[in-house]
Amino acid sequence: MDYLLRTTTAAQMDDALEAAGILRETDIGGGTGELALMPVPGAYLDRIGPIPATLDPEGEVIKDGDNRYHANIRILFELTPEQLAELPLVVPAPSVPYRVFG
Repeated sequence: MDYLLRTTTAAQMDDALEAAGILRETDIGGGTGELALMPVPGAYLDRIGPIPATLDPEGEVIKDGDNRYHANIRILFELTPEQLAELPLVVPAPSVPYRVFG
């Protein structure tokens, strides 16, 4: 299942995804203690960030951008109601998303 998410900042997105059990601190330094937030197995994260305005060839804005932080996740396992409650879902989802999983 794919979910479209939006928060004010990247840190808020990380906090929500960690609270939902989608991201967890993982040792990426081969035992050196270097940690990073990484998706759990079966979860894929597409960080989009702010969405820029759409401009016509003359540089005029034809669709406003959105400076909030956006991300998409693809989950290959069933989320619990508690996990779903932690996710900052875009509701209603856009009819034409900015970016989707291929």
